[in-house]
Amino acid sequence: MIREILSGLLWQGRMALRSGDVRVFAAHGYVDEGYRPSRVPFFSVVGPLGLFPEPERENGRTGVATVRVPGHLLGRPRAASDSVPPGGSLKLRLDGRATVTLTGLPGGSFANTATGPSLVAAINAKLEDALTGGLFQEPTGAPLTDPLLLEALTAVTARWDVEGSRLALSSDAGIASMEFRSSVEVLPITGSIAGPLGLEPPERAQEGRAFLSKIRAPKAMAIDVQVDLWAGSQVDLASIMDTVALSIPTRGQMVLRPSLLAEDVPDGATQLRLLPRGEPTTLMSLAHLEASDQGLERARGGRVDLTPGASFLPASEGLRLSGTGTASVLVYPMPAVPDPFHADNPAPDGLALSVGLRVASGAVAAQTLPVAVLMSQAQPVLRLVVRYEQVGTRLMGEVVATATLSQGSGTQVAETRWRLASERLEAGVVLHARLEAGEGVVWLSADGMPQPLQDAEATPAPPVAAPGVTVAGSDMVLMLGAQTGTPLDFTVDHLHLVAEPVGPLDPALRRSVTAASRLKVGDVVVLGESEDGYRVGKRRFQALVLGLDGDAVTLSKPVEGVWARGRTLVFEEECFFFQTQLRRRDDLLNHLYRCCVDYRVSALMDEPNARPTARLVEKPQVDLIARGASRGASGHPGTSVTEVDTARRGTI
Repeated sequence: MIREILSGLLWQGRMALRSGDVRVFAAHGYVDEGYRPSRVPFFSVVGPLGLFPEPERENGRTGVATVRVPGHLLGRPRAASDSVPPGGSLKLRLDGRATVTLTGLPGGSFANTATGPSLVAAINAKLEDALTGGLFQEPTGAPLTDPLLLEALTAVTARWDVEGSRLALSSDAGIASMEFRSSVEVLPITGSIAGPLGLEPPERAQEGRAFLSKIRAPKAMAIDVQVDLWAGSQVDLASIMDTVALSIPTRGQMVLRPSLLAEDVPDGATQLRLLPRGEPTTLMSLAHLEASDQGLERARGGRVDLTPGASFLPASEGLRLSGTGTASVLVYPMPAVPDPFHADNPAPDGLALSVGLRVASGAVAAQTLPVAVLMSQAQPVLRLVVRYEQVGTRLMGEVVATATLSQGSGTQVAETRWRLASERLEAGVVLHARLEAGEGVVWLSADGMPQPLQDAEATPAPPVAAPGVTVAGSDMVLMLGAQTGTPLDFTVDHLHLVAEPVGPLDPALRRSVTAASRLKVGDVVVLGESEDGYRVGKRRFQALVLGLDGDAVTLSKPVEGVWARGRTLVFEEECFFFQTQLRRRDDLLNHLYRCCVDYRVSALMDEPNARPTARLVEKPQVDLIARGASRGASGHPGTSVTEVDTARRGTI
């Protein structure tokens, strides 16, 4: 829990302290008074400085949950001398009711390590084909049509135990409201390969069981932590303190293990997908795309229009553009009904564009790669292109950022150029362009590091300034690629357009989201509305993790309401914190300005894992007696008699 609290503070610092014209780095700090950060502005978290029990607080109650283990059948270990004849058959009875015959199964010797996995793959494929083809039958031979049972049979699976060299067949976990048990049986059939597979007679067969899992009462604890804010000037420190007062005030709430949705979640869904890495959508976001977004952007749910040559890659690998393919998004559309809060210019002081770019190999000198352009009334507000040129013995990709600003009755163009090695563009780089309208300069960063203006090779010419006001307006169009075509294919894994001249995010923020791979069955998942990406509103939904499959998380109950990917935070828990002390510790000799803020975080520390404590059913054995019939005092030990018309079918 303490680790999650420290990580939660780092998340909030990295996300919320992205304001002004500087980027704030964030990391775990040190208690050494002589420590000095290597770069400023810097945000560090030190702790825990103290642990305190809270006896006056309600710890919470113990609870129990029902855990179901499916019925299964484990075969005997297979030796290298064992083999299975090809073209064999296998007849199964699942849940004591559904029968299916699998034919044409492959064979082979178990001396070959690929035989077991290939048999398992064939059995799973045959089971899936039987389910989709309606080949499951009732014990009478009639086709199985029960929708609940058919849905349950989708969980039937075969697995190969590599360590034990044996086959395992597992049924579904069982549905409490159904009159069938969770079990796997092998039935005799001509040409059966149950014997060679070690399934006849089975080494171990067990029906589905239900267990009680005891959840212990959490312990109410308070943890003291210290936040150090470092800056190179009083002005920078004042700017940081402004955002600290808003995002990490004297008291508030903090989410732990934050995650981001990879797609919108509809009402009643039992699954949600999480981003493996990404950044939240903010209030000032004009357009936001992540690798998993298929046809919708995150800031307002607008449509992404693709032309031939542009496509979203599978497995959330990003947006691929080649040839004349383009991807365009409508930005800041004019409302259908006049709105007094709709400004004519959404970003008069400037804006920022961040693009995760990866260019295909094969570039040659004199090629021009159109990356992105924001157009307003046929004028380019901000444009990013890459021009390749030979610099000595190296091929360099010169990133050219141009912006149009209005001044008086005319317009002028600001331009900044930065040479990057072509290998760096091929490996993947996050380009960030910050247009500061007052200065009239486009400042560039790559992977969070600013452009080295003193490096003559990287920056052959200083930025061209053109002070003024951005020509942004309503109904702008952000386009990736160009209709005239691109000489090289390139992939964009994320894009974020912000209506203020903010610096780049700390690269650690995108990596610090909690991906689905870091969750486990039984974890708490909470969905909460968020407008700024780090604070959660009042609307919540809570469930448990029931299963994991890649980036998909199966929940223990259907989702209530609709949750938009760009306006939702997924997290595990929320902690209350309050400020206990604030003090200055400046180092004027080294021109370092430091402010230390102490917080006390109040949290409930839970057991990390649920514990199975009791098996509810060892062997089902129930005698039903009609109402009014005489009943004897004796019975099966540990069971009670229930009248027929008052029995709750399926409950344990």
